[in-house]
Amino acid sequence: MCSIIGVVGENVKSDIINMLHTLKHRGPDGCGVYSRGKIYLNNDILDCEDSSFIIAHNLLSIVGCDELQPFMSENLVLVSNAEIYNYKELISKYDFDLSSNSDCEVILKLIEHNYHDNLKEAILKSIDLLDGDYAFCVSDGKDYVVVRDNVGVKPLYYGSNCDKFAFASEQKALQKIGINDIYNLNPRFMMYNGDVIQIRDCYKRCDFYNDYDVAKEKLKNAIVRSVRKRVQDLDEVALLFSGGVDSTLIALILKKLGIKTTLYSVGVETSQDLKYAKKIAHDIDIPLTIQIINQEIIEKSFYPTVNTIEDTNLMKIGVGMTIKLTSHLAHMDNHKVILSGQGADELFAGYNRYKKKYTNHDLLNEELTHDLNNIYDVNLERDDKATMSNSVELRVPFLDKDVIDVASHMPIDYLLDSCDDKIRKHILRDVAYELGLSKEAAYRPKKAAQYGTGIDKIIKKKIIKKQQYNKILQ
Repeated sequence: MCSIIGVVGENVKSDIINMLHTLKHRGPDGCGVYSRGKIYLNNDILDCEDSSFIIAHNLLSIVGCDELQPFMSENLVLVSNAEIYNYKELISKYDFDLSSNSDCEVILKLIEHNYHDNLKEAILKSIDLLDGDYAFCVSDGKDYVVVRDNVGVKPLYYGSNCDKFAFASEQKALQKIGINDIYNLNPRFMMYNGDVIQIRDCYKRCDFYNDYDVAKEKLKNAIVRSVRKRVQDLDEVALLFSGGVDSTLIALILKKLGIKTTLYSVGVETSQDLKYAKKIAHDIDIPLTIQIINQEIIEKSFYPTVNTIEDTNLMKIGVGMTIKLTSHLAHMDNHKVILSGQGADELFAGYNRYKKKYTNHDLLNEELTHDLNNIYDVNLERDDKATMSNSVELRVPFLDKDVIDVASHMPIDYLLDSCDDKIRKHILRDVAYELGLSKEAAYRPKKAAQYGTGIDKIIKKKIIKKQQYNKILQ
């Protein structure tokens, strides 16, 4: 939805202004700054008082108006990059009176409700009640806390040098003010006055369901609820679409919910993803927009992708380029929200490497658990930055807390059937089939995005052989 920024040090106004400008792509619809008890919006931010603690916000407006941040109450100030899916329930339960149309203000109201002169305790009570994806900073004038959602859907980085400490939604904002020793905040931790302290346990997998049909029905209901939450208040939505079971299942649910949806795909002319995306889009009768890409487009996109995802890992470049190019198509059609099937592979054993440990379920559960707990670092931050480079917000239904809870309690045999399993994710495929996907499409093996689009092959065989590209890769 936005970017958040904060700097602690002496006379940090100029740093804040530079960081806001650097992350304007994440929030082109407005900006705000808090300093010395006052809020300054848009052009007035240049008039803000300098101080030793300033927080700021860039706005990408999705719905409504009057959404500019920071938000202030009598004791607290907040900047947030968030989508709170249960905000209406929280407003009703606590009878909150909002001054804006933003779901983010509910975060402030909830913390204020739980605040009794101890900011840390108020935050811990409040985040247990939030259902959504978020990264936010809140201060009571004495202390400040920075925290993100359980999975890490919304990115958050921090770092320091000899004279300042800062945090931001992307690394490039920190680098802009001379901070190069940068860390991403583990979602199991919060930052309290610059100290990083653990507040949550890691996710753990364990067998719970002993009836396949019960587990399948639980999963089906959780996924449908998750998609519904992520499109509430929206008239239309975009979907990153590869023709695989993950994105197709989301497309089917969106259609059943009556949400106007456009599918978006990219690939080389002969790519498997485009071939199946066209066929399945036709079969389920949802419009598809595609872009045929070639070596020239991939080469032209190489440096911009590296700059966007802030990583030189070859695999991440391939996936990041796919998402960056695809979300650009959605941006050109004026979409501000795009959904993806990210997270399904980690939850339902979709990667080919998982089947190698099928014979030892304990080891496989350990690997699945590790991958889920680290998905923020491996995938989510890359994907968020790729879509937000086009001012499009990414939402990931498979990483809903209820979907994770159901998936994490499934026996391995519900996901894989052998060490030579060529399709994997069996229970998810069964759900897609029951919801109306053809048998051929539901049970079709599929390659990862960078392979299915043909991007990885061109990068490896053509582009990285050129010195100017090869030298920047890890």
